[in-house]
Amino acid sequence: MQKLKSNKLLINAIIMAIILLVVDQITKVIIIKNNINITLIPNILTIYTVKNTGGAFGVGEGNTVMFIITNLVVLGLIIRFIYLQKDFMDKATLYTLFVILAGGFGNLIDRIFKGYVIDFINIFPSINFPKFNLADVYITIGWIVLAFIFALYSYKEIKNSKKVKG
Repeated sequence: MQKLKSNKLLINAIIMAIILLVVDQITKVIIIKNNINITLIPNILTIYTVKNTGGAFGVGEGNTVMFIITNLVVLGLIIRFIYLQKDFMDKATLYTLFVILAGGFGNLIDRIFKGYVIDFINIFPSINFPKFNLADVYITIGWIVLAFIFALYSYKEIKNSKKVKG
């Protein structure tokens, strides 16, 4: 029974990740095709295309092959972890990992087929905050949520171990 339930959850998580990936890719196509350059909220949010050949904050600019290899390794490790742990993983962790995978594959597709990542969201332009895209949002939110999940799990484990000892 547990295995059937986890397979259903796994399929649902895969579908969710595919939907997120498609939304990421469609937004990038729309932004580029229409050459969108608009200010949504003055001094807070603008939308325009940036071709990012580096990582976050422009780190490693021009090292596309290194980023592709690193991306493949990290995505492979996450997929392997899911494969090995899916029967023991809670729903929140499974879905969170697939959100991260959706973002990782979104940026990987850009790097492989274009040689750069398409960024278009610019918040707080006056402080030169790094530009980003939906895939970056998925990755960032996913890792933050995963950190909270692990912190909560650790807290519960510590609390339970104190009950057993005391």
